[in-house]
Amino acid sequence: MSEKKRHAAIVLAAGKGSRMKSDVPKQYLILNGKPVLYYALRAFEDSFVDEIVLVTGAGQESYCQKEIVEKYGFRKICKIVAGGAERYHSVLNGLRAMEKNACEDGYVFIHDGARPFVDEPMLERVYADVCKYEACVVGMPVKDS
Repeated sequence: MSEKKRHAAIVLAAGKGSRMKSDVPKQYLILNGKPVLYYALRAFEDSFVDEIVLVTGAGQESYCQKEIVEKYGFRKICKIVAGGAERYHSVLNGLRAMEKNACEDGYVFIHDGARPFVDEPMLERVYADVCKYEACVVGMPVKDS
């Protein structure tokens, strides 16, 4: 009898939000009473994902532990690590922080923590496609603004 596959998520929240010209990084801006980052983490927390690695800006780890993880009761966040100079460095830091062999036969879902509109149906569709194709990227049509 085979064991259940384990799946992990890396939620990237190391951005500075410099294009927004805000003193507060966009992942920490308040949206409907909670930080934008909360919504992405909640979607993964309530999903089939077994563990979450949160990648933050350097020096923001304890802030995220206290003001995000503890404050909102997230239990699947197993590590909080600092990101790197570029997004791919942050992803690599997240992968390195995962529990050893945690996702050896499962999948790793990577999500931008400043994108709050991920939800369970989206994650289920992604999971179905990644099982079928071994990789999947979610995208939305561009709207002319």
